[in-house]
Amino acid sequence: MSFVDTPDSPTLPAGVSRLLAPPVLRPRGSNHVGMRQFNERVVLHAIRLNGSLPKAELARLTGLTAQTIGMITARLEEDGLLIRHDPVRGRIGQPSVPLALNPDGAFSLGIKIGRRSADLLLVDFTGTVRRRESMPYTFPDARTLLPAIQRHMGSIQDGLGALALRLVGVGLAAPFNLGGWHKMLGLPPTVSDEWNHIDLCAQVQSFTDAPVSFARDTAAACVAELVAGRGRDLKSFLYLFVDTFVGGGLVINSHLHNGVHGNAGAVASLPLQVSSGKGLPEQLL
Repeated sequence: MSFVDTPDSPTLPAGVSRLLAPPVLRPRGSNHVGMRQFNERVVLHAIRLNGSLPKAELARLTGLTAQTIGMITARLEEDGLLIRHDPVRGRIGQPSVPLALNPDGAFSLGIKIGRRSADLLLVDFTGTVRRRESMPYTFPDARTLLPAIQRHMGSIQDGLGALALRLVGVGLAAPFNLGGWHKMLGLPPTVSDEWNHIDLCAQVQSFTDAPVSFARDTAAACVAELVAGRGRDLKSFLYLFVDTFVGGGLVINSHLHNGVHGNAGAVASLPLQVSSGKGLPEQLL
């Protein structure tokens, strides 16, 4: 998906709810044959950025023809991903009908496994959190934590009822080297070492039929800021992640930059070898 700089936004018909899209995040489609899925993503992204939009405004924002927009939006409505709002009247000509994302069109489940807590969030197609489960602990014990995650996942999916078929994926986030830093955290070495022999993504995948994708907690938080936070207004930025330890993520030209070894933006704490007295920190941010 490509993006172009956006000029000053035009005035929309009165009554159309609209959030201004950031200049660097204007999706552009293609009128070439064979670009169906790409153009569908472009249209959905344009509505996600700007709020409900009539077809004419979608065509202007994406660069697609009115005919292409008509076919795409018809398919997305049929698939349950778009819904129509009430017609907007008050101008010359036919009233415009804003199209919006259907909150029940798709769901995703986010799971964060941290060193002090685990969280599960069910998010609908508009990005609204529909359910949240949190499990605090002194340290993550794989023998008890993984079964607890399985139970919570089952409960969340059961709560969706017939809409469980619209659970399109599970995102899993965890720190790099979850089994490390046991001395700093006061963990028993045997409990901490268990995580070094667990394929976390495969374990969670065994709990659901939906596809599971994994990312470091720092990268996942950075992408969330890029998509739904202040990062929408910034083309390039360094994201600082403060949890039990410190990490970071790097965004360049509106894309997460992982680097050759996946450690770009990996801001971290530094050990203080001079710390010897009581009450002095062992780490410096």
